[in-house]
Amino acid sequence: MSGGDCPSEGAPGSYGAGVPGPPTSREDFQQRVDRGVLVLFATVVESLAWATAALLDQDVERADRLIAEDRQVDQRCRDLTGIIKERLAEESVEPDELEDLISVLQMIPELERSADLAEHIAQRARQDLGGSITPRSRGLIQSMCDVGVRMWQMAGRGYAERARDISVQLADADDELDVLSAHLLGEGAGEGAPPSVAAELALVARFYERLGDHAVNLARRVDTMAAPKRLSSLRSWARHPGGNRPAGRRRAGKGGAGLDAARAALRDLLWPRPPREESEFFELFASAAANGRACAEELRKMIASFTDLEAHYEEIRGLERRGDQITVGALRRLDAGARTPYDREDIHALIEELDDVVDEMFAAAELINLVRVERPLPEVVDLADILAAMAAEMEGLIACLRHRQGARQRLERIESLERDGDAAFRRCIARLFSGEYEPLEVIKWKDIVQALENSVNRIEGASKVVETILVKNPGA
Repeated sequence: MSGGDCPSEGAPGSYGAGVPGPPTSREDFQQRVDRGVLVLFATVVESLAWATAALLDQDVERADRLIAEDRQVDQRCRDLTGIIKERLAEESVEPDELEDLISVLQMIPELERSADLAEHIAQRARQDLGGSITPRSRGLIQSMCDVGVRMWQMAGRGYAERARDISVQLADADDELDVLSAHLLGEGAGEGAPPSVAAELALVARFYERLGDHAVNLARRVDTMAAPKRLSSLRSWARHPGGNRPAGRRRAGKGGAGLDAARAALRDLLWPRPPREESEFFELFASAAANGRACAEELRKMIASFTDLEAHYEEIRGLERRGDQITVGALRRLDAGARTPYDREDIHALIEELDDVVDEMFAAAELINLVRVERPLPEVVDLADILAAMAAEMEGLIACLRHRQGARQRLERIESLERDGDAAFRRCIARLFSGEYEPLEVIKWKDIVQALENSVNRIEGASKVVETILVKNPGA
């Protein structure tokens, strides 16, 4: 490990800053939130370095300490999320602050998952993996750690400085991490490696690769935070409701009633209720979600039966084309300047995410149909069942954009299913490298399993967009 990337002497997670406390002003609150977020960035950096050291040094005691302290990270994330939501519920939140806090809310789950990935690496120290791998594998793991630590340090600095180009700077490092991951996977699949070691190396490679992906995703969110605020033009009116206000707004009267009226006017301006002619967007959302559920169900049938593959494939291909038509229709309405119930960029993001869900499922079906694998892995059947359940929950969540009842339960259910999907993916990889399958079958199944996991991740991504819309539009 390079000198600047070595873990400091001390306990994992010793950066120590606490979770933000009750704010006394907007500036104080922002500083406390930033401090909490930067602690999480630093914790991931430190945990990644410590986890790698524990793995390669076969230091079980150090690994156990890091694993135990992951609960503190989870609690810190919950506490930070809680105070931000309390702040969002206050009437005094200004539009530009609203955008920043929503961005932070979107970042916290990725920070928490990244700490979990470091914990997964540390768990391999308990299995004596470091003593069972080749010197080349050890070198690749150390190199991946170095690149990952560097990426997370850059992402953390980018957040602290609100840098707009940090995701571009991380692109090359992410490509380097992907190449190292492929080399480590190849090393595990090489001749002479025990099946159990090959499976664990494949998982470790995936953990580092996902850590890099999370760093890039967070940097992109920082880019958005650093960009000019979409609602900044409303700031002065939000601060002085009786001053320069948009045309057509009635001046608030004096006293409590006037203040309430001004706040209500602000809510109407920021989160307008969709007029009847905008209901077409809700119909497009519902159609896209229903199409995704139908595609997931057909893919589940295809994998469960493993018969009539061509017929199932053609059905899924038709659903993929229908999804493209729905997407094109929505984008054309946006391009035509149609009035929208929510921010145009949020609608665009949601439609694109729902389309990507179907695209990934179609990719899995196409691979199954093309490579002609002989029989399904039991774990792949589990993964297909989870995907179908998530797609059904997503359809229900999309309906919540209209009536809002049960949205939180849907979001939590999707998050829980996504974790189940990750576990099923790991079991798939372990099965593939168990020695039960020939190398050619391993190659075929690896891409299929990856496409299925991508579908799971896409549904979770769509759910985050819906959550953003619901948070930004509480009165809609």
